[in-house]
Amino acid sequence: GHILSCLGGSTGQSVNQTPGILTVTEGKPVSLNCFFEAQSDSINFPFWYIQHGSQSPELLLNEIDNKNQGFQAIHHKNSKKGTFNTKKQATQLKDSAVYFCAFRDTQ
Repeated sequence: GHILSCLGGSTGQSVNQTPGILTVTEGKPVSLNCFFEAQSDSINFPFWYIQHGSQSPELLLNEIDNKNQGFQAIHHKNSKKGTFNTKKQATQLKDSAVYFCAFRDTQ
């Protein structure tokens, strides 16, 4: 198996995501969950970031670019809250990383 670590990040909004460490067998599917809640009705954008080792986090998925590296985002929201979950059908060793669900609004 290999390790997917999930750490929450936010910008003053409420974000909850799959906590802790997931151990996944290579070739098996994985799902990462993220629930967000905004403080206003302004345009709200959830993100997933990926961080390999000591490298800087990189943008993995957002509302528009919702497919990357085999990951697919599943996005449900109303004006202020929703989910921005992601899944991959077949994990690979290179997917061992830390995943951040982050959120920001435009105001």
